[in-house]
Amino acid sequence: MKRLNISIDVGGTHTRLKAEMILDGKVGFSSVEFKQKIGSKEELKNFITFSLDQMDLDHAPTHCVIGFAGAVIDHKKVAITNWKNKPTIVLEDLIKWGLPKNKTIMVNDMELAGYGILDMEEKNEMNSNQCETVYKPVFPIQNRITNKLIIAPGTGFGTASIIEFTALSGEIVKDVLSSEIQHIQIPPFDKRHAEIISIILSKKTERNFLNYEDFVSGQGLCEAYEAILKLEGIEQDDKDAAKIADSAVNKSDKYAVEALNVFYKCVGRIIQAMALNVQPYGGIFLCGASTINNAKFIHKSCLIDEFHNCLIRQQLLTQFSVYIITKPDINIAGGLWACRSIL
Repeated sequence: MKRLNISIDVGGTHTRLKAEMILDGKVGFSSVEFKQKIGSKEELKNFITFSLDQMDLDHAPTHCVIGFAGAVIDHKKVAITNWKNKPTIVLEDLIKWGLPKNKTIMVNDMELAGYGILDMEEKNEMNSNQCETVYKPVFPIQNRITNKLIIAPGTGFGTASIIEFTALSGEIVKDVLSSEIQHIQIPPFDKRHAEIISIILSKKTERNFLNYEDFVSGQGLCEAYEAILKLEGIEQDDKDAAKIADSAVNKSDKYAVEALNVFYKCVGRIIQAMALNVQPYGGIFLCGASTINNAKFIHKSCLIDEFHNCLIRQQLLTQFSVYIITKPDINIAGGLWACRSIL
């Protein structure tokens, strides 16, 4: 029996697609990864149809999981707010473009990342060189709860949880729950941060507060850097987010270092809030292209200090391990895992 699984990751910057053929329960073929920068609904349609044509297979897709950097409604509808005209994509569109009628599911891209973590677990890859330890408790407590957090700070700020529970049958069930906690209001961490917030907010006349994604994003990193330069009385340095992050990683610009530390302090604060809620004894996993590029910086950043910065529950927070996932295709792998395991 043949199955052709398709995994698509519609990210904030690039869209990726990969296929695998399942023959008698085993992977018999895996395509190359197709990748393109997408900025409109028409471009996404053309990318999907072109990629499927390029594979030139004698078997139509049978299963597809497609993830979007946005809030997906009932696995059938998503609005892409950072594309031209902010289009809405519905399941019927995808079926018209060649994806399977009854076995296509739309998910948030952080659900893909969660499935990717489950795929790594299944393949025993957590102890490989694709998973770096940032923090581990000296005296870990054994706990039956093995919930996990998945955090993707990059072009935007993605958050999700893997929740484990026991079904009535006694079976351990794992479910991925995407989150939008990054959109809550951010308070100033200190006087310097308050000044940075004030400068950024002064340019957003339609807003009366900033949220965490206003700092943990490509645009947020640029705006924090520009605010820091203004506070220092330095003429604006025309750097994009990638250059600012690179300068911070290489320590060639102390203001870039400060901006990227603000970025990861915000990540640490969100991890704290989520961890107090979910209790992720199974670990906290940072993933995504930006995380891989900034891994050296993250190990020495303020992230863990800010994560543990809690007067009442620091002892609890120090029980949760933090890791960096350096596997570059975790979302695509997660989509294929979901095709095999869920659809």
